[in-house]
Amino acid sequence: MVEGKIAIVTPETVDSTGRRIAIEDIASPVLKDCLALWTQRRGERKFPSREAIRPRDMAPYLRNVTLYAIAEGGDDFEYKIMGDAAVVAWGHSFMGMKREDLNRLQPGMGDVVWKVCRSVVKRRQPLVLRGQLWHGDYDVTRQETIFLPLGPDDQSVGHVLSVGSYEWAPPDVGAENG
Repeated sequence: MVEGKIAIVTPETVDSTGRRIAIEDIASPVLKDCLALWTQRRGERKFPSREAIRPRDMAPYLRNVTLYAIAEGGDDFEYKIMGDAAVVAWGHSFMGMKREDLNRLQPGMGDVVWKVCRSVVKRRQPLVLRGQLWHGDYDVTRQETIFLPLGPDDQSVGHVLSVGSYEWAPPDVGAENG
């Protein structure tokens, strides 16, 4: 495991990192706004295309955005965009990294991220997680993140758009909200 500022995300810590919550339980105004934009842009479709949500539409939230490109065949992902709030919360920029790159950085981390992306790809619907990112014994960031499918048609997810809300908290506060 990597020591230092990078968030500790492994199969053993996944439950505290992010538990699934219902869309109606979203607390973050940023996530609510992004979900409203995603819903408006999808129209009658199951989910919008990547082109339907432009960077300028997301301008107030770009620092919270992570965009994953899903590999052809759906067996991997690549970090395409990672806003500065996400980089600070995770303690590292993962731009250009894929599943195995993350696993080399921290064993099991890429598998955890892939499990989340794969769930969005398979279900073709939003997924919301709430939990905490541990950076050590006393360094905790509470997080609430929505993962939104994007694709050229209602059957194909080519990208997963993630928007996170992050807040530093002492470990005892972070544990109460996980």
